Amino acid sequence: RGLEPFLAREVRARLGATEVDCISGKVFFSTEAVPGELRKLKSGERLFLLLKKCAPLAVSRNKGKILHEIKRLVTEEPKYWLDVISIWRNFRGHEGKKDDVSQGNRLPLKRNSEEETNIATKRQKTEQVRETVPEECQAEAGERCAVPERKSDQDCWTESKTSLEDPSKRRGETPIANEQLNFSFRVSCRCSGAIAKILPSQEIGRAVGIALMKQCGWRADLRDPDLEVFVHLNDIHTVVGIPLFRLPLANREYIKTAGLRSTIAWAMASLAEISAGAFVLDPMCGLGTILLEAAKEWPEACYWGADISDSQLEGADVNIRTAGLMDKIELLKASVKALPLPSESFDAVISDIPFGKKFKITEDIRLLPDILHEMER
Repeated sequence: RGLEPFLAREVRARLGATEVDCISGKVFFSTEAVPGELRKLKSGERLFLLLKKCAPLAVSRNKGKILHEIKRLVTEEPKYWLDVISIWRNFRGHEGKKDDVSQGNRLPLKRNSEEETNIATKRQKTEQVRETVPEECQAEAGERCAVPERKSDQDCWTESKTSLEDPSKRRGETPIANEQLNFSFRVSCRCSGAIAKILPSQEIGRAVGIALMKQCGWRADLRDPDLEVFVHLNDIHTVVGIPLFRLPLANREYIKTAGLRSTIAWAMASLAEISAGAFVLDPMCGLGTILLEAAKEWPEACYWGADISDSQLEGADVNIRTAGLMDKIELLKASVKALPLPSESFDAVISDIPFGKKFKITEDIRLLPDILHEMER
């Protein structure tokens, strides 16, 4: 929360995003960007593929009715789920995670004959197997994997499963058990507001999980699932999404030891409007997170960091070497109260001054005017 304006500006500028909409803690947008471009987002914590965004659920004392409405979030539009899952799987492939299925049979939907709805559906399925089925839509990154329109969602669901089975199945042969798809998932639920007073998030997550197992034949795995389904319910909105990458965007691969939250460090640096050739100083640099974020994003400037702590400077040095920015960032040991630097020698000063929340301030509070005066100098 608080970084929504930064992220809204960033997705427009970096991704050419459209339909950008901000609410508390979330930014919704549309883009055709490829995975590499999406990974470059600096002010967002996690990135989700949006499955559902709608008004808050009507809350009543009837728990069964509420749970029914919650289950409908995942059972209403199976065709749309397949579309989004196809996009997610394509991004997952770019991450290099090993699939449990062969290269030619990669949609993560587990067939489960016990769960097939009725004899009519099975007959329909058999008829479709005899027809020539098009190859799975391998959407390029950033494209939407479109499923041809069908007469009904059930038709689409059945054919989508059929078209991705083993080629032997298409010829009417009985598939070998170990060739069946094996796809695991878990549901993460966050509730607040009126609905949280009626139903705990664990109960809602369980209801959604059971609905997905029945509809998709997926296998629940709380520890190491292939897919996570995120459900957020409050008084403002109902949101269902799938995390696009396994690690949060805030986890920077070039930072060995985290200090200040990297998303906040990037936002602070972006406010400094760093230009090419500028000299930038962080006089209380700690582990150097602000300098790292700034140097990665605006490499044409020169960066200096100062700190009074040997251990912090050692950690900053390791981070700088890990990031390969030794030629961009200089470190020096000095007190922020008396920096051994000439006046007016820097174009911008960016610093996370301790203000008493994470780091306790006692008598140091009296030094803040001196610290600010030295920065101004």
